[in-house]
Amino acid sequence: MDRLEGAFAETLEDETYRREAGAGVLCDLGENWQMVNVLLTGEDFPATGAEFLPVLGGHHVATTGGPRNVLLVLPPDLVRTTAGFLAGADTDALLARNRSKPRVVGGAPNWMVDQLVARVEAMRSFYREAASAGQAVTKRVYG
Repeated sequence: MDRLEGAFAETLEDETYRREAGAGVLCDLGENWQMVNVLLTGEDFPATGAEFLPVLGGHHVATTGGPRNVLLVLPPDLVRTTAGFLAGADTDALLARNRSKPRVVGGAPNWMVDQLVARVEAMRSFYREAASAGQAVTKRVYG
């Protein structure tokens, strides 16, 4: 656990962040992670379904500093499932279905909607690459 937390702390350093994001090793949803999750699922904290996997899916490794600060690991088989879901996800349909959900983009300015769609596109690429390499994905969720 300490090693994982240390690795995530390293990514907060500007140079490491730029290098890992540029290499596709890092996919950062920033403070919008919950809005991206609701855009994909229609719920704040769903617990099932492929649409749940990209943001909050995976095996709980640890809770650090509160119930919304967790480390999760998504094993390779679920990374492939996630990549498949995102490959088939129609962002226009997701927006039409979930735009007015609380805490997503109901009433949000267009630039914010564009930012959420860009985050989904970044995840699509990230999971596609991880799945093609047979990798697991480790996630750090900050509350």
